[in-house]
Amino acid sequence: MVVRLAAGLVLLVVATASAADRFALIMGGAAVQDNHTGLIWEQTPGPDHVFWVNALTHCDDRATGGRAGWRLPTKEELAGLVDTSRHDPALPGGHPFSNVKSAIYWTSTPSAKDPVLAWHVSFFSGEVATDGKHLNRRVWCVRSGDTK
Repeated sequence: MVVRLAAGLVLLVVATASAADRFALIMGGAAVQDNHTGLIWEQTPGPDHVFWVNALTHCDDRATGGRAGWRLPTKEELAGLVDTSRHDPALPGGHPFSNVKSAIYWTSTPSAKDPVLAWHVSFFSGEVATDGKHLNRRVWCVRSGDTK
């Protein structure tokens, strides 16, 4: 909703759905469907820390919920889970995920400015930034919304 204020100022009011409306456990509780994006996330991200090049293929062999087709999320996809009003972890209150560490998670998005950098998301602060591909970071796999 847009509210016009005096002196030509505009206030944008964004309504957010509750975590119960936004997220649904599926695949026997092994995955979470994000009803905002249609994406399906691992309910519990893996504990591994890997280099970025390994993160790109880390999800390929996953069979979470008995389903294949998992991949590393893009910068926009992973950042879409963040609730910037929350920290440690920076996820919406009441979210159905477990074992999400307040740590840095790789995305599949390389830096367009420097070939030695790639984008990551911090689930401690909600920050989205670049980091050296030679560093070990966590991985949280995602797949398209097709649950078949």
